[in-house]
Amino acid sequence: MGKIAQGAFGGVSGTVGNLVGSSWKGIDYFRIKADHHHDANTDKQISQRNRFKGVVGLANILRDVFINPIWKYKAVKMTPTNLFVKTNMQAFDQDGEIGDYSLLKMTVGSLPLPFGLNIKASEDPKQIDVSWKPGVKPLPKRENDKLILFIMMDGDMVIMDDLDAKRSDLEATIMVPYEPGMKIQIYAFFASPEDDAYSESYHSEVTLN
Repeated sequence: MGKIAQGAFGGVSGTVGNLVGSSWKGIDYFRIKADHHHDANTDKQISQRNRFKGVVGLANILRDVFINPIWKYKAVKMTPTNLFVKTNMQAFDQDGEIGDYSLLKMTVGSLPLPFGLNIKASEDPKQIDVSWKPGVKPLPKRENDKLILFIMMDGDMVIMDDLDAKRSDLEATIMVPYEPGMKIQIYAFFASPEDDAYSESYHSEVTLN
């Protein structure tokens, strides 16, 4: 049995539902195990899969642990899951697969993304460098917004929300739980310290050194 501490996502330890919490190189994170109940397994199901079923399948996996805590603040007269599906239909192809990762929005919200956000592989293996600029206008009371990463690699999904990186830092070097040479899809976003406001996500495809 596992447990989840307070916070939107953080503090997972052990196994809770489809979450597997762990700590790697001093960084707490959790993986989302794909719910195969939602996968199309038969020939008939595979032939009938389409863009809508693809995005709904992803939404079903992420609904309770990721979509509801974030998207509820922007969903008006619809559920957070419905807003996620409506927003992300364009990212899926006719076979129900993610056709364009850059079109996938993992988060929406009222917080601004920092100017000049950039994600790249670090010179050190298994690390990425994230940097951003302060912008022309100061953002009072936003200095402590925290950086969160959502990472996808094939069917594997990882949320890293215990990075000890905030908006005022302007940069962060982060160890990721993947091997050198792997191509990963990274979605960076910022959350308020109280986990009651979020920014949109910024996507970058990175091949680890």
